[in-house]
Amino acid sequence: MTIRPVTSVNLTNSYNQVNFRGRRKNVSDNAEPSRITVPHRLAVPLAAAITMAPMNVVDAKAGDKYNLDFNNKIEYVNDINSINQASEENGVVIESKNFNSKVYGNYKINLISTDGNDKTFEKVAMLQYNDILGKTVSNDVKNLAVYNYQIISDDGSKGNNFLLKDVLVDSGMDAVPYAFNQPELLNYIEELIDDPRNNKAIKRVVNDRKIKPDQDGFFQNVPKGDVLMNAVPCKINAKLVDSEDVTIEGKPAGVLRFYSVNGDKNKIDQITYQKTGYPELRIFMLYAHKHVFEPYSEVPTSFVTGIMNLVDGKNKSYYLEEPGLVFALADLKAKNPEKFKYSILGEAKTVNYLITPKIGAIMPVVPEEE
Repeated sequence: MTIRPVTSVNLTNSYNQVNFRGRRKNVSDNAEPSRITVPHRLAVPLAAAITMAPMNVVDAKAGDKYNLDFNNKIEYVNDINSINQASEENGVVIESKNFNSKVYGNYKINLISTDGNDKTFEKVAMLQYNDILGKTVSNDVKNLAVYNYQIISDDGSKGNNFLLKDVLVDSGMDAVPYAFNQPELLNYIEELIDDPRNNKAIKRVVNDRKIKPDQDGFFQNVPKGDVLMNAVPCKINAKLVDSEDVTIEGKPAGVLRFYSVNGDKNKIDQITYQKTGYPELRIFMLYAHKHVFEPYSEVPTSFVTGIMNLVDGKNKSYYLEEPGLVFALADLKAKNPEKFKYSILGEAKTVNYLITPKIGAIMPVVPEEE
């Protein structure tokens, strides 16, 4: 498998360190507590897939389809000069630039003046050879779409955030434009937007999007806000044998509690997490998927993060993005396989997300069984 760097992802709220400060049951508060310091990201058996798919890399295999069979309508011509100006264009071309892409094929960008002033342009057109029509067609470049994604957990807290950019091109169906993210094209369009010759031809449109961790550790649209506060405390039919205070970036974050049915501290049957100021909930599943956005584009964006699935006393699920805590628990389980036999680690998968052009709504594609 070939890998290559992808567009940088700004994970601004990444946790640098998670600390567990432990108290054994029946040990005096004056005794020196155990302390486990765990780095934010660990090479843990939680998923060998994590080590195979580290931050900011992606499988370089190109997809066969993109945006309504877009690629199937393109003939990959070898000579970029064979793409000529489309006859239906009106105005004077004041500048042209050729592009070559292994995903989008060869295409040309023309800056067109329609008002008789060749010092400005009122239209930006993309020219490509349409194999079905047997001729070069011209489509208008609409704008540069910028999507700012912020992850919001079920406690209302902000997690990681990242940014995507797409050049949107008229497809003949205004609701479904073509989307391009080839770096050379993005840079060129960015420059054109700020070019003094740009006479309202193209613009930059910024979309602030909030997404949430959800079922199976996938991301979905529209966070719920702080619904964790109303969770019903869980009921554990076992004996408390250990607890760990959790600190994130040096600040108290909550308490992990370990339960055993027969009271044996060397055989843990349940783990709960009580975030500071919230009810105690049972840890049902931990996920560390690789999330890939726009997988069939020129440059997909990907990252790995940790998501906790908590369950309350009425078996209602809640989801928190807590990468440091997820990876630390996975490491704890890996180092103590006899102590933590029950499974709370979900299979690490690669989850692809398609993006709705213009508004940036995400659509997870359920991964195939690996």
